[in-house]
Amino acid sequence: MDKQHILVVDDNHINRLFFESSIKKLSFAVTLAKDGFEAVTLCQSKQYDLILMDIRMNGMDGIQTASAIKQLPQHSKTPIFAISAEHFDCTNHNDFVGSLLKPIGQDLLQKALSKYLDTELIFDHQEALQVSHYDEKIVQKLRALLLNQLPNDLLNLQKVFVDEDWQKMDDMLHKLMGSAKVCAASLLINAIKAAKKQLRNHQKLDSVDMSQLELVIEKTRNFSE
Repeated sequence: MDKQHILVVDDNHINRLFFESSIKKLSFAVTLAKDGFEAVTLCQSKQYDLILMDIRMNGMDGIQTASAIKQLPQHSKTPIFAISAEHFDCTNHNDFVGSLLKPIGQDLLQKALSKYLDTELIFDHQEALQVSHYDEKIVQKLRALLLNQLPNDLLNLQKVFVDEDWQKMDDMLHKLMGSAKVCAASLLINAIKAAKKQLRNHQKLDSVDMSQLELVIEKTRNFSE
């Protein structure tokens, strides 16, 4: 499944890098446009799921750019957020679904995007940094190790499911939970908790339980920055 794709339009290089980092931490794909003209050109050839639009830009401002993008058939319904260092009232600007005041915190950004996109976190980057004592290299190394081991883990889980060896299933899930927690793999942690709860309550997993676990493992292993 392809990641949902966000276009950031801002003529400030620092702001573009800030949004790129914030959006990637929410597991979305992101494209950056340095001005309104580039944004319109990009939108003519690609469909974006949501757009963050700086209001004050040279040449073509955010209001003009949003209007031009909304005239494109493939983007007539694409949600566009106005982003500005000053308050911007969207009341009389129907091309925008809302406005965000810069600088935008991660929690506020996620809350705003969640109204229009699936913001379910595969990895909680901030939590991973805390676990790794704010060492980005360690975060990336541990994540890579987890992603590399997941295919083999999935095969082993499928085997014990077929064999109906529920004690071994519980042991394997316990071990996988340890790796997931170290990497702050939020989606996987929740899936393992749900599977272990089913094992406690019913002493087994049914095909639906197993399918849900397999889906989350596949989503996690296909994660890319």
